[in-house]
Amino acid sequence: MAEDDPAVSYILMRYLDKAGFAVRAAPDGRAALALFDAEPADLLVTDFRMPGMNGEELILALRARQPGLPALIVSAYGNELSVQIPGVRVLNKPVAADELVALVRDLLLDAETLALNKPAD
Repeated sequence: MAEDDPAVSYILMRYLDKAGFAVRAAPDGRAALALFDAEPADLLVTDFRMPGMNGEELILALRARQPGLPALIVSAYGNELSVQIPGVRVLNKPVAADELVALVRDLLLDAETLALNKPAD
Protein backbone atom coordinates (compact mmCIF):
# COMPACT_ATOMS: atom_id res chain seq x y z
CA MET A 1 0.00 0.00 0.00
CA ALA A 2 1.19 3.51 -0.77
CA GLU A 3 -0.39 6.34 1.23
CA ASP A 4 1.28 9.57 2.30
CA ASP A 5 -1.17 10.39 5.10
CA PRO A 6 -0.15 8.32 8.17
CA ALA A 7 -3.65 8.40 9.67
CA VAL A 8 -5.29 7.15 6.47
CA SER A 9 -2.57 4.54 6.03
CA TYR A 10 -3.20 3.26 9.57
CA ILE A 11 -6.97 3.03 9.02
CA LEU A 12 -6.70 1.25 5.68
CA MET A 13 -4.11 -1.16 7.08
CA ARG A 14 -6.41 -1.97 10.02
CA TYR A 15 -9.36 -2.64 7.72
CA LEU A 16 -7.32 -5.00 5.56
CA ASP A 17 -5.49 -6.64 8.46
CA LYS A 18 -8.77 -7.40 10.25
CA ALA A 19 -10.02 -9.03 7.04
CA GLY A 20 -6.99 -11.33 7.04
CA PHE A 21 -4.81 -9.66 4.42
CA ALA A 22 -1.06 -9.24 4.91
CA VAL A 23 -0.31 -5.57 4.30
CA ARG A 24 2.91 -3.62 3.90
CA ALA A 25 2.73 0.16 3.73
CA ALA A 26 4.93 2.83 2.21
CA PRO A 27 4.62 6.61 2.68
CA ASP A 28 5.07 7.37 -1.04
CA GLY A 29 5.52 5.81 -4.46
CA ARG A 30 9.29 5.51 -4.36
CA ALA A 31 9.21 3.70 -1.02
CA ALA A 32 6.47 1.43 -2.41
CA LEU A 33 8.73 0.53 -5.35
CA ALA A 34 11.50 -0.40 -2.92
CA LEU A 35 9.10 -2.56 -0.86
CA PHE A 36 7.87 -4.28 -4.01
CA ASP A 37 11.41 -4.92 -5.25
CA ALA A 38 12.23 -6.55 -1.90
CA GLU A 39 9.05 -8.64 -1.88
CA PRO A 40 6.48 -8.52 -4.71
CA ALA A 41 2.81 -8.20 -3.82
CA ASP A 42 -0.44 -9.63 -5.15
CA LEU A 43 -2.22 -6.27 -5.23
CA LEU A 44 -1.49 -2.56 -4.92
CA VAL A 45 -3.67 -0.16 -2.95
CA THR A 46 -2.47 3.39 -3.48
CA ASP A 47 -3.39 7.00 -2.96
CA PHE A 48 -3.40 9.09 -6.12
CA ARG A 49 -1.84 12.36 -5.00
CA MET A 50 1.47 11.73 -3.27
CA PRO A 51 4.76 13.62 -3.30
CA GLY A 52 7.29 12.60 -5.94
CA MET A 53 5.18 10.03 -7.79
CA ASN A 54 1.43 9.84 -8.15
CA GLY A 55 -0.59 6.65 -7.93
CA GLU A 56 -0.93 6.24 -11.68
CA GLU A 57 2.84 6.54 -12.17
CA LEU A 58 3.37 4.00 -9.38
CA ILE A 59 0.98 1.52 -10.99
CA LEU A 60 2.75 1.83 -14.35
CA ALA A 61 6.17 1.37 -12.71
CA LEU A 62 5.02 -1.71 -10.80
CA ARG A 63 3.32 -3.19 -13.83
CA ALA A 64 6.61 -2.88 -15.73
CA ARG A 65 7.96 -5.25 -13.07
CA GLN A 66 4.83 -7.42 -12.76
CA PRO A 67 2.44 -7.11 -15.72
CA GLY A 68 -1.22 -7.36 -14.80
CA LEU A 69 -0.74 -6.43 -11.14
CA PRO A 70 -4.22 -5.57 -9.85
CA ALA A 71 -4.46 -2.08 -8.44
CA LEU A 72 -6.87 0.05 -6.46
CA ILE A 73 -6.58 3.82 -6.20
CA VAL A 74 -8.13 5.19 -3.01
CA SER A 75 -8.43 8.95 -3.34
CA ALA A 76 -10.34 11.96 -2.09
CA TYR A 77 -10.32 13.01 -5.77
CA GLY A 78 -11.78 9.74 -7.05
CA ASN A 79 -14.69 11.39 -8.85
CA GLU A 80 -12.26 13.66 -10.70
CA LEU A 81 -9.81 10.95 -11.76
CA SER A 82 -9.70 9.67 -15.30
CA VAL A 83 -7.48 6.62 -14.97
CA GLN A 84 -6.92 4.96 -18.33
CA ILE A 85 -5.04 1.89 -17.09
CA PRO A 86 -6.81 -1.46 -17.56
CA GLY A 87 -7.64 -3.35 -14.39
CA VAL A 88 -7.40 -0.34 -12.09
CA ARG A 89 -10.33 0.47 -9.84
CA VAL A 90 -10.93 3.76 -8.04
CA LEU A 91 -12.49 4.12 -4.59
CA ASN A 92 -13.41 7.47 -3.05
CA LYS A 93 -12.25 8.56 0.39
CA PRO A 94 -13.57 8.34 3.01
CA VAL A 95 -13.61 4.57 2.67
CA ALA A 96 -15.92 2.15 4.45
CA ALA A 97 -14.18 -1.00 5.67
CA ASP A 98 -16.65 -3.39 4.02
CA GLU A 99 -16.41 -1.60 0.67
CA LEU A 100 -12.59 -1.66 0.69
CA VAL A 101 -12.39 -5.32 1.71
CA ALA A 102 -14.98 -6.38 -0.89
CA LEU A 103 -13.17 -4.53 -3.67
CA VAL A 104 -9.78 -5.97 -2.67
CA ARG A 105 -11.27 -9.48 -2.65
CA ASP A 106 -12.84 -8.90 -6.08
CA LEU A 107 -9.57 -7.65 -7.56
CA LEU A 108 -7.63 -10.60 -6.17
CA LEU A 109 -10.25 -13.06 -7.38
CA ASP A 110 -10.23 -11.50 -10.87
CA ALA A 111 -6.42 -11.73 -10.98
CA GLU A 112 -6.51 -15.36 -9.84
CA THR A 113 -9.13 -16.21 -12.46
CA LEU A 114 -7.04 -14.60 -15.20
CA ALA A 115 -3.97 -16.52 -14.09
CA LEU A 116 -5.87 -19.82 -14.11
CA ASN A 117 -7.24 -19.16 -17.59
CA LYS A 118 -3.91 -18.07 -19.06
CA PRO A 119 -2.64 -20.54 -21.67
CA ALA A 120 0.54 -22.41 -20.71
CA ASP A 121 3.69 -21.37 -22.55
